Amino acid sequence: MATPATPVTQNGRSSRLFTEADETRLLKSLAKITKSSPLPTPSSTVDSHTLDRIAKQLGTKFTPSQINDKLRRLRLKYHKHARSRSLIKTPHDQRIFKIAQRIWGKKKNSEAVANNEEEPGNEERGDGEPDLEQFPYLVAEFSRILPENEVWKEGLRRLEEEKLREMNQKWKLLKVEEAKVVAKKAELVQEQVKLVMEKVQTPEELEN
Repeated sequence: MATPATPVTQNGRSSRLFTEADETRLLKSLAKITKSSPLPTPSSTVDSHTLDRIAKQLGTKFTPSQINDKLRRLRLKYHKHARSRSLIKTPHDQRIFKIAQRIWGKKKNSEAVANNEEEPGNEERGDGEPDLEQFPYLVAEFSRILPENEVWKEGLRRLEEEKLREMNQKWKLLKVEEAKVVAKKAELVQEQVKLVMEKVQTPEELEN
C-alpha cells in the first residue's frame, strides 16, 4: 500500500499534517492503550508495537514515524503546559491537556517518579499543578504587588497545596482585620464629625 504523501516545507520538515481533531484522536488512542499498559516513565518513547496499533486505529492517513514525532511534540507541549497553565489558551489546548494528563501525568507514572526517572524540568504535582483559583486572596495580593511580572505564579505552583492554603488563609485573616479597622474608622469619623459640627455656629446664631 502506498505511503500517503506528506507536505513539506523548505527546511524539509512536515508542514501541519495533523488537524486538531487528529491530535485529539491520536491522544485518545494512546490513552486507551496505556490505560492497561502504562508507559514506564513520563518521558518514555512509545514502542513500535504501540505505534503500529495507533496507526491501525487512525487508518492509513499517518505513518508510524509521523505518529511518533507528533506524540513526542505533544508530550513536550503537555509538560510545558503542566509547568505553566497560563499557556493553555484555547479549548483545544485544554482538551488535549486533560487527555495527555492521563498518559504522562505524574500520578499515572508514580513508580517512575519515585525513582527520579521523570524528564528533567517536569515538576508537575499529582495529576498536574495546584489550581491557583482555589487561593484567591493569595493570588490577588501577589497580582497587586507584582502586576507586571507573573513569574510568581510559577513559584506558587511549585508549592504544596497545604502551604498554599496556609498562605491564603493568612491573607484572608488580614483582610478581615482590615475590614474591621475600616469599620472602626468609619465610626470614629462619624462620631468626631458630629461632635465638630455641633460646635459650628448656624447663620441664626451668628446674627444673635
